[in-house]
Amino acid sequence: MSARPLRKELLVNVAAPLGLVLVVLVGWQAYVWLSDIRPQTLPGPLRVVRESVESAGAIWEHSLVTMTEVAAGFAISIACAIALGLLMDLSSALRRSLYPLIVASQAVPIPVVAPLMIVWFGFGVTPKIIVIGLFTFVPIVLGFAAGLAATERPATDLMRTFGATRWQMYRYVKIPAALPDLFTGLRIAAIYAVLGAIFGELAGATEGLGIFLEQSRLSFRTDLVFGAIFVVTIMSYALFLAVVLLERRAIPWRFLRRAP
Repeated sequence: MSARPLRKELLVNVAAPLGLVLVVLVGWQAYVWLSDIRPQTLPGPLRVVRESVESAGAIWEHSLVTMTEVAAGFAISIACAIALGLLMDLSSALRRSLYPLIVASQAVPIPVVAPLMIVWFGFGVTPKIIVIGLFTFVPIVLGFAAGLAATERPATDLMRTFGATRWQMYRYVKIPAALPDLFTGLRIAAIYAVLGAIFGELAGATEGLGIFLEQSRLSFRTDLVFGAIFVVTIMSYALFLAVVLLERRAIPWRFLRRAP
């Protein structure tokens, strides 16, 4: 896809949701003015922005902590998921053994498990990384494993005909073929990575947006609660966009077919 259509597509994808958000914010502010509702119950967007700007220093410090946890946890989750996906593709017995367990792990209520991470690993960054991994690992590994398993048989047969080694088979055929499924899992995981960090911090921490949210709630600073929620939303969406842009760089041929 050329630069011009890409810019047009990005503009449309950004402008449409921003327009909808603007309509919601205007309606929200109008309701607050007309109803004269108490700000502790529902602050208007203008108050949320004003109070958040005044507390920008504290929000930024807590955001840095959360962003560090997300970066570390997401990176480790990706590395472990890719490694396990490859192992599952190499061994059908391992795949049959692990696949049901990985799927069943999604039934575990992570908000309930998160406090146990604090008991086992303390209040450092380790339990937050584990919780982020619990939120993000499964869609990545299942997507990657499915992509590897769905590699077209004629392509692998052709590589064997030319005497390709197993490493060459994966490097030139299976991994490139699995990238679309891998990035599908990454996009899903990116949405939940920041949420995992927030749950980990709420379970036990001294810094981070989760702690800022809890402190603001207990202080009845609903305006700052909304401000922190907005920051969390921006962080999640930014991580999602980063994955999308990386996908366009890694597998540009997938988008060339969509060009007009």
